[in-house]
Amino acid sequence: MFTSKRRMFYSLMMFTAVFICIAIRMAWMQLHRQDAGAVSKKSIAQLSVLQRERGIILDSGRGHFYDRNGLPLTGRQVPMLVMFPIDSASRGLVDHQHQLADILQISYTELDRYWRQLKAPTVWMDKEVNQPYRLSSTQIKRIEQLPLNGVRILPIQMRYDATGAAKQWLGFVAEQPELLLAQRASGKDRWKTRLETPIGAAGLERTFDSFLRGIGPTTATYFVDGARRPLYGLDTRMSKPENPFYPLKIVTTVDISIQSKLEAYADQAGLTKGAIVVLDAANGDVVAMVSKPSFDPYHVDLKEGNWGNRALKALVPGSIYKVVTAAAALETVPGIERATFECHGDYGKYGFSCWKKDGHGLLSLEEGFAKSCNIVFATIGEHTKPETLSRYASMMGLSRTVGWQAERLMDIPHFNQLDGEEAGRVFAAQQIDGGVMVQSAVGQRDVLVSPLQAANLVVTLINDGKVHAPRLVKEIRYANGQLLTSLPKHLSPSPYGSIRPETAHQLIHWMEEVVTDGTGSTLKRSKWKLAGKSGTAQVKKPGLTTNNHWFIGYGPVESPRYAVAIVSENKPTFGSNQATSLFGGVMDLLADYDSDSAPSNSSLGSRIQDLR
Repeated sequence: MFTSKRRMFYSLMMFTAVFICIAIRMAWMQLHRQDAGAVSKKSIAQLSVLQRERGIILDSGRGHFYDRNGLPLTGRQVPMLVMFPIDSASRGLVDHQHQLADILQISYTELDRYWRQLKAPTVWMDKEVNQPYRLSSTQIKRIEQLPLNGVRILPIQMRYDATGAAKQWLGFVAEQPELLLAQRASGKDRWKTRLETPIGAAGLERTFDSFLRGIGPTTATYFVDGARRPLYGLDTRMSKPENPFYPLKIVTTVDISIQSKLEAYADQAGLTKGAIVVLDAANGDVVAMVSKPSFDPYHVDLKEGNWGNRALKALVPGSIYKVVTAAAALETVPGIERATFECHGDYGKYGFSCWKKDGHGLLSLEEGFAKSCNIVFATIGEHTKPETLSRYASMMGLSRTVGWQAERLMDIPHFNQLDGEEAGRVFAAQQIDGGVMVQSAVGQRDVLVSPLQAANLVVTLINDGKVHAPRLVKEIRYANGQLLTSLPKHLSPSPYGSIRPETAHQLIHWMEEVVTDGTGSTLKRSKWKLAGKSGTAQVKKPGLTTNNHWFIGYGPVESPRYAVAIVSENKPTFGSNQATSLFGGVMDLLADYDSDSAPSNSSLGSRIQDLR
């Protein structure tokens, strides 16, 4: 009897203990569930609310680009209409829904049908251009006055300016889940980027992607119950990562004002395919870089190829390459400056001739450079060793990539700023005979040069033969403006060394004569005194022969500010050189810009006084 009661007592105690443990465990789980809630640090009670949230990303948290003056190149907050999926009976009065339809210039039936099929929060789209609908200030005001549920005007971040042409050097972002999965597998995705997040696909967006990925998005959440009815009192809530250091800021060397003016000018002047490169004459920094045709960064056709940066593509250069041939002759052929050449129009072999059919008569090398005589340079080319021409090309920054690069940038090895820069070349043939040398000396045959290299060639001459490494980005900063790292200017030397300063000075002087007495004489009417070298390259394709028009140069001559290269592709084999005309227009635009932006004497004096 006593034993039986004891057993019952112990059983009751054990049951009570188990019950208490279970109760404690359940209570603890309510507060600290360790499955999905562990990831987001939310309890089951909070998760039950999460199941009723309807959220939309307003800002991915990706870093942004700025021009050299601190003006934003990406990331503009635009007020847009966002619609949330809710029960149709909870939207509000039908009359107000009709008013919304009128504001959006659609029928109520179309609005109702669209709203009913929503599965997730959605930005109202402009179907004609397949982009988010841009609301006017009047539309925004009228919508905000409507007492409707599930409709909000929210600040959506647009990565690119939809009103202007995209910049191929800037590039674009795109969803690349396969790449993200590969990065996760290799341990390179330290950001744990969501697979649907757009990442860098081309241009600076790609090369600087590691720095641009943010630490989390900014979201707007609209709360509904299980029947998709609004939870009044919660309404719409915004959430974003609270970190003063992110997202990062990528500061470029580009002047967005000059860039925009050049893009508009290129369209106005009829540059349909080609490039304009403007470099700082002192150090090779990219001031502006235009590539045509342009493209839409929101609708990229990879097959069409317009997203590629033509300023970095190697093309047949034609007579601008005579700068390299002249440098090689000046430094390797004693007395070449005193030699004379006779041009009758036809070279007499290899089927080669001068562009001037009747010939130029007797010429010096200096005169042949100014008048771009093919016979002068063919003669030099035939008597030049192939390795000499190749060596001088490298010494002057050609036939190799020259864009800014580093063995390591922070934790990224072998870092290159420029996406897709092509090295170009001098020769492709295995057997190099006199005919190959004749054509190569005038920038034909297999010779390829990119517009960036061509502009940098001018910088090299201005700077006593030193080859600079053009930059597009100069520093990376935290969100609060604090410097993270700088990308300092540096040279891009050739293993063969540099040309002599006196050679560079002589070629610079000869480029002045191209304008005063040679093929660039139309540029004498420009606002600045200019210098340069023209080129027309013949490009043969099956059943079609076209020309590439080139012009490289600098200005003003007295104190060089800008080095410029222009190429216009696929031009007819007749007519004047379009690049020469474009060069004059670009330099006039730069002259006006410098004049408008130059500080007055009084403002300059006040700045000096401030510095003191």
